[in-house]
Amino acid sequence: MKPASGSAFSEDVERLFQHEGPPVASASTLPSYAPPSNSDFSSGGGGASGMGNAPLNTLDEPIWETVKRDLQRIGGNLILVVFPFKNRDQQSAALRNWDLWGPMTFTLVLAICLSIGSPKPSAVFSFVFGTCAAGAVVLTVNVVLLGGNIGFFQSMCLLGYCLFPMDVAAIVTALTTNMIARWIVVLVGLAWASWASVPFIGGSVSPARRALAVYPLLLLYVAMGWLALIKG
Repeated sequence: MKPASGSAFSEDVERLFQHEGPPVASASTLPSYAPPSNSDFSSGGGGASGMGNAPLNTLDEPIWETVKRDLQRIGGNLILVVFPFKNRDQQSAALRNWDLWGPMTFTLVLAICLSIGSPKPSAVFSFVFGTCAAGAVVLTVNVVLLGGNIGFFQSMCLLGYCLFPMDVAAIVTALTTNMIARWIVVLVGLAWASWASVPFIGGSVSPARRALAVYPLLLLYVAMGWLALIKG
């Protein structure tokens, strides 16, 4: 019995029994597709990255730009910490923009200069680098335990930058064997480093505990200065 021709269901059943497949769309009825050109991606029109014309981040910038930015930051913090001739409050700006690249650099320079000309340069380098690194950590913990209102990494940053005067003294002592010149340079370096760091470290704790915060710092500077004096 043949279903009524007016029903859509009946027409599908009739084509099934007549081995007719579903209607196939012709090529003229298919939507056309054109692959995107390179100009679509370069013009910022929603390319694969989806960033458009957004500025590059630090992961996309050249290596030299990253190095130059870090060097500028180190130079700016060094001027604020070690050369605060106009206003000592400028050190607070360096603490807000703290970094650890500068302290590591000045620690390495000090260790290298003090190990030059030594009978056992590797041992001296390890001792100086380990003493400065461990000393900075101990001094920072000491300030924090004494109730200092300074962050851990901020204190590490400040103490590392204050090694710069000792770096200058170590470089000069490596270039001369005159003990009088060495004594003068080391004493100037100690006074410079203390002038840069002691008021700030001592000012972060209460006056009653200031000596406990400053004494270990001066002891570290004196130890580095003594190594600069006795080096060969």
